[in-house]
Amino acid sequence: IGIAEAYRIQIGWVDPRTSSGFDSASQFRLRDDYAPGDLGFDPLGLKPTDPEELEALQLKELNNGRLAMIAAAAFLAQETVNGMPILENLGY
Repeated sequence: IGIAEAYRIQIGWVDPRTSSGFDSASQFRLRDDYAPGDLGFDPLGLKPTDPEELEALQLKELNNGRLAMIAAAAFLAQETVNGMPILENLGY
């Protein structure tokens, strides 16, 4: 995990080290050409080249994640209310 995070840091963050030492002004700054989450990993070539299509795809992904979190919260609420595990409610 540490190697993956070090790679991610090199892609997205500005290096605060300069030839004359440490530059505190560039500390904790993202690179200008970096979009958060875009690490350049697309081995199947599925990422759209059109920026509007990419934005629509990202919005769909975000909304699906939100719906999944609501569903998980509903499962926990149901278990809390009736005291039965979810799989027992489904008949397993």
